[in-house]
Amino acid sequence: MLSEHDRRNLASIEEQLREQAPDLELLLTRFSQQAAPPRVGRRMSWWMSLVGIALLAVALGLRNADLLLLSAVVLFSAAAWWTVIATVAWTRHRQGREPLDR
Repeated sequence: MLSEHDRRNLASIEEQLREQAPDLELLLTRFSQQAAPPRVGRRMSWWMSLVGIALLAVALGLRNADLLLLSAVVLFSAAAWWTVIATVAWTRHRQGREPLDR
């Protein structure tokens, strides 16, 4: 955590920024609200998973190794994307910026 001296310095810097750029806080708040909505990311990960499963079914049905590899890559990408989305949501929750269940 920050020491008392650092907290005072930070509060002083914040006050100076508020005086110099009164719209900055509103601009930063709007920017953080618009940055990568979790719902869009989750929806994309679900679609990637469905496409990967469909490719897997086709690959097994046709016994095609190329499609099998492609389905594995798509499914791995969906899992990685979901992990990133969950990590960002958890980090924002820990920082107190938004609820985790969003």
